[in-house]
Amino acid sequence: MRTFPASFLTWALMTVAIGLITSVGWPGFVMGAVFGLSLWMMLFFGSYATPRRGSVSARAYTTAALIAVPLGFVFFLLSGQNLAMWAPAIILVGAIFPATTSMTSETRRAR
Repeated sequence: MRTFPASFLTWALMTVAIGLITSVGWPGFVMGAVFGLSLWMMLFFGSYATPRRGSVSARAYTTAALIAVPLGFVFFLLSGQNLAMWAPAIILVGAIFPATTSMTSETRRAR
């Protein structure tokens, strides 16, 4: 439970960042909150492919959020400020990030 404060802070910052970047008012903040939770859930379910099953480190969540928000912003701008384009960026990071972290841990164990 030690990761809760850092994970909650990451979620809150992601919510605020997406809400402010989209500048559509409260719907942007709701989208940010949902996307922040969705990213955490994807990392949680992706953790079952790693040796530490069922846990999401605060560092992994923060790193994934630091990748997802700028990527989502790029998708958002390229789509003509379509709010729905945040979802592919979050899904892309949430799907690929757990796989890459499990691959790096396997290569460390192989050494």
